[in-house]
Amino acid sequence: MVKNVKMNEYGISLNILGLRGLQSPGMLPVKKAFLVFNIKSMVPPQLGNSLENIKTEPKMAGSDPTLNTLIEFNAPLPVETLFCPRLAVTAHDSIAMGVNQPIIGNFVIPVGDLMLELIAEREKETHEIDVVV
Repeated sequence: MVKNVKMNEYGISLNILGLRGLQSPGMLPVKKAFLVFNIKSMVPPQLGNSLENIKTEPKMAGSDPTLNTLIEFNAPLPVETLFCPRLAVTAHDSIAMGVNQPIIGNFVIPVGDLMLELIAEREKETHEIDVVV
């Protein structure tokens, strides 16, 4: 068990455009797909109780739905690179007006790696000196 990990509050903004090439695990085609963002997967269990998972609304039917959704949230994330989190996301299908919602896919977003790249870019920008000749 890891203790005393330094955490900072970060604002996270995700622009979800759509899903492509979805395949149903059953015999029926994909009806109305949506995503569930497991925000709790990025933080230690003791901090996860104060966070809620976020899901998009099932809008368009078919295997290539356009979601066009902006998701913004704040989350406490570890500062050390060793503990960089990943955001787990599952794609679900909404069948029979949402009564059945099977998982049709999953993926992860390397939020910690992206956060570190952004920090490195900002540090590089502050250390660069423009010389005009």
